Amino acid sequence: MKKNIILFLLLIGIFIVNCFYSIKAEAVYNSEGAVSYANAWALDRNPNYPSFSADCTNFVSQAMHEGGNLPFDKQNGWYCEKVLWWWNWGTAWSVANDLYKYLSNPSRGTVLGKWGPSQQSDINYNITRGDILFYDWNSDGTYDHAAIVVDYGRDAYRPDIIGDLQNQHTTDTYHAIWHLKPYNDRASSTTITAIRPK
Repeated sequence: MKKNIILFLLLIGIFIVNCFYSIKAEAVYNSEGAVSYANAWALDRNPNYPSFSADCTNFVSQAMHEGGNLPFDKQNGWYCEKVLWWWNWGTAWSVANDLYKYLSNPSRGTVLGKWGPSQQSDINYNITRGDILFYDWNSDGTYDHAAIVVDYGRDAYRPDIIGDLQNQHTTDTYHAIWHLKPYNDRASSTTITAIRPK
């Protein structure tokens, strides 16, 4: 009888440890999965989510959640859910500056660098696939746009440019140079920050 009780307690202990380990493993950011999602939906909208006229941060959040396996964080405003026939979402899910604040918390992301207009070369050795880019069009301290780094290679729209590439929504873009200088009327005043989600 004693052996059965000990065996039972041991099995319960193993079960609890496995549950904890599984939950912890699911919370680790899958950068390659996020990139796959971003490549699949860069030029389209996933019908399982709402679409916004300014859709950049919604797109990046989808990539981090769907492909990157990050769980919703309702307490901190990073979530998107359908309730009956309408959508609820937090501002960290849908607003670039709020997502920046959310990810810049050391428990949720690592800030990789911040580059002013004169520091943005085509190749950025600090960023890699799955990193999130935040654009401050006026360098006023408020981030206006978000995108995701997806590759290194030739810009799909400007084949003469080779470097780190990003995907984005609002102006839907697939594999454009990360700093967007050829497409950005405010390139001379844009600051970019990169964060790697955890």
